[in-house]
Amino acid sequence: MNNRLNPKYIFFLALALSFLILGLWYTFRYQARQTEMTDLKSQIETAQLQVQTYRQAEAQLPALREEVAGLREERAAFVAALPQQNQMAAVLSEIRRNAQATGTDIQGVAVSTAATTTDLPGGVRPIPISMQMGGTYTEVFRTLRSMETMNRFSTIDLLSLQVPEATSTDPELVGTMNMTVYTFDPSLATLPTEGAAVTADGTAAAPAAPAPAAPEGATAQ
Repeated sequence: MNNRLNPKYIFFLALALSFLILGLWYTFRYQARQTEMTDLKSQIETAQLQVQTYRQAEAQLPALREEVAGLREERAAFVAALPQQNQMAAVLSEIRRNAQATGTDIQGVAVSTAATTTDLPGGVRPIPISMQMGGTYTEVFRTLRSMETMNRFSTIDLLSLQVPEATSTDPELVGTMNMTVYTFDPSLATLPTEGAAVTADGTAAAPAAPAPAAPEGATAQ
């Protein structure tokens, strides 16, 4: 009895085995390697974009330093122009004169203690003032404009108006206005520490980000 396989079957068996081995190699070796190479290429492109961004930022540093220096000089000139005394009596007298000139009735004024804030340059002290007033819309508007043009550094923070009773087309209004007057105390002024970077608003900047590391397995171009 002849147990030898027909050469044709042996050929097809070897061919099938070869395709199986080829398929396994493509799936677990070649395709995985291609995916890894694609990921590395993407990481290299990202790193190159970051390097380009850092180089552009580095090229702008001299101009930014000059701009920051100019802003610091402007800030120093601004805070130096602020009065070093509260002089609240003079401020309140000016407010009452302006209101009297425009026909507005100042019904009450409250001055709060200087608030502590980190949004202002060192040494600048904001002093909140709240006042109750009454008058027509035109009178109140003129008073508001006079507050804005006072010979003091101040801001209008809130204006709330109500109509107690509408008896005419130009009724009497009552309301509250909050404003802030600024003074400067040189003893409270602080300067950035030596060697610290400074941003455009005069605050210390965060340390620069380190240069991105090259992806593992990537070579320099």
